[in-house]
Amino acid sequence: MLPGTISVQDPRPAVVQDSPSPNDVLSSALVASQTNSPSITADENHHVADLGLRPPSNVSSSIPSSGEKTLGLDKARFAELYGLGSDMEPILMRHRPYDPATNEYTLPTHAIRLVAAQDQGVDYPLTFHMVADERSADYAQDSQIVDAIEACVKPHGEKLVRLFWKMVQPTYSIVHKATFVRKYSESYRHIDAPLLGAVYLITTNWWHYDPHLSHQPLIDVTVLRQLTLEAIQSSYHRPRLSSIEAILLFLQCKPEDPLNPDHTYAWGLTGQALSVGEALGLHLDASSWEVPNWERSLRKRLSWALYMQDVWTALVHGRPVHISDDDWAVTSLKSEDFPDQDFPDQEQSFIALVSLARILHVVVKQFYSLQSSTLQDTTQLYSKACPLWNSLGSWYLNLPSPLSMDNLPSRQLCANGNVHLAFYAVKISILRRLVRSTALAPLCTDVDVLNTIRQQAHETAQQAIVLVASLRLEHLDAFWYFAAPYYFSVIGSFFVLLLVTSLTPAERDHWRESLRSFLWILRVGCKSNEPMRYAVNRLEGAILRGLEHALAVAVDATSPIVPEATSGHFDADIDGFGFSFPETEGLDFATMNLDAFDFLSNVALN
Repeated sequence: MLPGTISVQDPRPAVVQDSPSPNDVLSSALVASQTNSPSITADENHHVADLGLRPPSNVSSSIPSSGEKTLGLDKARFAELYGLGSDMEPILMRHRPYDPATNEYTLPTHAIRLVAAQDQGVDYPLTFHMVADERSADYAQDSQIVDAIEACVKPHGEKLVRLFWKMVQPTYSIVHKATFVRKYSESYRHIDAPLLGAVYLITTNWWHYDPHLSHQPLIDVTVLRQLTLEAIQSSYHRPRLSSIEAILLFLQCKPEDPLNPDHTYAWGLTGQALSVGEALGLHLDASSWEVPNWERSLRKRLSWALYMQDVWTALVHGRPVHISDDDWAVTSLKSEDFPDQDFPDQEQSFIALVSLARILHVVVKQFYSLQSSTLQDTTQLYSKACPLWNSLGSWYLNLPSPLSMDNLPSRQLCANGNVHLAFYAVKISILRRLVRSTALAPLCTDVDVLNTIRQQAHETAQQAIVLVASLRLEHLDAFWYFAAPYYFSVIGSFFVLLLVTSLTPAERDHWRESLRSFLWILRVGCKSNEPMRYAVNRLEGAILRGLEHALAVAVDATSPIVPEATSGHFDADIDGFGFSFPETEGLDFATMNLDAFDFLSNVALN
């Protein structure tokens, strides 16, 4: 015994033998679940077909029955994680008399649900707090809100649902289709109000793609948005996986005023989604939990969707990321985590974007965090960038062929532009940091590093403008991730940075013409694409405003001029990526000052 400790001798025997261990409870529950597998009825098959869903081949594992022990989508109760720091001591949770049939220990006001005998390999169980909906705040309003949402779209609800599966789900697979379709075929009231509203709201973007809806006036989207948001906020009192689905879909919707988006509100809503997700255990690995297989897959997809939302929102708004590697245990996505897809390879876009977001997470931490942002030594930053650059190259080389920009299915919209523009946005995020550092102390005098950075910047910027120019209507009208406006605007912002930090007049002329060309491409495309419209207004109304005279770039009108070779120094036509610095060979970098990397330092701005 350690000195100073007190020994308390309790003569009573410990009464734990009558209560089965968490392992025993889960083992018996597993046997019971295997003898009671869910099935789909003929009537359900009929409704499924009506709603545009082809039942997957592994129907028994993907279409839940009402008797399944779902944790995150229970129809009458909600579940909240008991965290390790809460007053519900995990060691004590080992000794609850859990019912083997339900994996629960029931109390008068709530139940404790056992989902894993061990938590990350540690010998105490993982448990959730289960409470009936009627005990939560605002419960009485649920039916009123869901009826009001349905009234907004009536009688077009089913048509919007069919459009959702066609336009959104293939690229952004965060809804468990089989569950939604089964419930919706019974009644719209069986769908949680926030999810119902979010599905309707996001799908109005493709209203004119339905032959029947295209002849009808568009519903009142403002009222639907307000009701959906009200339902989302109310759902925090009864958090479910559908709450997360709804928030994420809502965040993908175009803002009410696309040219003046409410960035702080979107960032706050993202933070709320992360908080609710943690309460639901979405930061944990659920692959061995005692929940249905389809829920494990759904949880993993929602976890990574939250991860993407966090890191991209942080970059777009210049904020710190919330998710930390220390508190993230979710395993990588695989094709089998998408059991209810309609077509082969449909999941590849989502998986690719998640993989890219993981690289971006490292980029944000190493180059844009509060601590890392003070490092301005270009050579050191370049050394840190090289491994990330290689990771991006490998990611791009390993893209599946269905995600190629050349893969354009006949008479279908194609969302592959999301993947490729996101790739260039991440590359530019690295290069911006490197180019920015050249205009800040300490002065970089390593000619090889400077030339390599400018070379990579030139190649990336030119490839990005070619990609944007190549987008067709099939791309522009497809589903775009919420960060798409940033993808376009950051390319233009990068052109401005390269213009301002040009070392020679020839290079300056090149980037000026490149910027003019990019603005023209955006202006031509913005009539068909909301993200492009945001980008051209962002560039002309904010980023360039006040600098247009010094940069000699008109922001009120653009012309269809493509970059041309300038004085023999650049092979900079729209299809050529060659680049050289003949004028830098005679420069003495040792005698230069930082103003050489920011020509605006010597220009009087009006």
